[in-house]
Amino acid sequence: MTIVVILPTYNEKANIEKMIPVLEEEVFPKIKNHSMLLLVADDHSPDGTAQAVKAFGKKWKNIHLLMGNKEGLGSAYVRAMKYAMEKLSADAVIEFDSDFQHDPHDIPRLIEAMDNGADYVIGSRYVKGGKIPKEWGIDRKVQSIFGSIFARIVLFTFGIHDMTSGFKLTKTSFLKKVDLDNLYSKNYSYKIQILYEVVKLGAKVKEVPIIFYERAKGKSKMNTNNIVESFLVVLKIRMHESRKFIKFLMVGGTGFMLNFIVYFILGHFTTVNLVVANTIGAELAIFSNFNLNNLWTFNDNTTKTFSSYMSKMLQYFATSNIGIWIFQNGMIQLGSSLYGRKYYLVYFIFGTALLLVWNFTIYNKIIWKKPRSS
Repeated sequence: MTIVVILPTYNEKANIEKMIPVLEEEVFPKIKNHSMLLLVADDHSPDGTAQAVKAFGKKWKNIHLLMGNKEGLGSAYVRAMKYAMEKLSADAVIEFDSDFQHDPHDIPRLIEAMDNGADYVIGSRYVKGGKIPKEWGIDRKVQSIFGSIFARIVLFTFGIHDMTSGFKLTKTSFLKKVDLDNLYSKNYSYKIQILYEVVKLGAKVKEVPIIFYERAKGKSKMNTNNIVESFLVVLKIRMHESRKFIKFLMVGGTGFMLNFIVYFILGHFTTVNLVVANTIGAELAIFSNFNLNNLWTFNDNTTKTFSSYMSKMLQYFATSNIGIWIFQNGMIQLGSSLYGRKYYLVYFIFGTALLLVWNFTIYNKIIWKKPRSS
């Protein structure tokens, strides 16, 4: 595989003059089964960083230099990722800092995790064996730890411990499916969105413990604005992802009213069995909901042919009826057996609430499930 290590730089001449020899002489020679390339994305550093990289490029032909405007860390990484995929035929890219906060000797460990089946490898500070700088003040430690916990909770990525690590390996088969041109941030928090998108695509994630060191030279990329922006990006992602659930609730509302009207009429004005009354209303609601969900809620993976339409509709009716008989009818039957017919609306409402959770999970994970990327 071709693996491209990306180093974003701005006024990093002193660091890059130390980092490149370590990579070329000590790290890359240890990696036997892959072709290792180094891509420096420099934002026209006035300190001569680019000239230093060009000088090294005369000695080591696997070094590439990509110049660009200074628009933020995320912008530099995106520019380099696209170049690595389009011009260097990268099978994987590694996000890496040139300031020795990341230990270059950890690179083979991330590659080993990929060789063992991972699609997305995180150099993690917050798993067993990982550490953050002891030189950090309590405020910086709290910001870093709380920020990662906040992102995990809001984005439901509970299995990932370090959401903001800047040291990662990503297979480009997944990265190519991420809309890099429309990320919410051009700065530090770009990494949270890419992580979320890659995980959503079904990537197998592995966290490798690393020790994150204090920066020896130069200015830190982290500041208050980046911290605030990271929180805002996490919230934007959550709001965007919740749009589908909001649509689902709106469609479900129309189905609920249809189901409820039929159930109320039969339950209040006739002596029809309550379970039968609910089943009639529910079947009408299922047919209505399927078509509205197919055309609107899950239109990013809607049916394209009549056969696929019929297949999904049969799945929809089957899974919906399972939920109806277990939750709605089950609650109605249990309630009417224990307390009689007079509380028929209470049984219906409780059963419908349970059915809502069941339906969204099944529809999103099975019926309109997006194909897994590879």
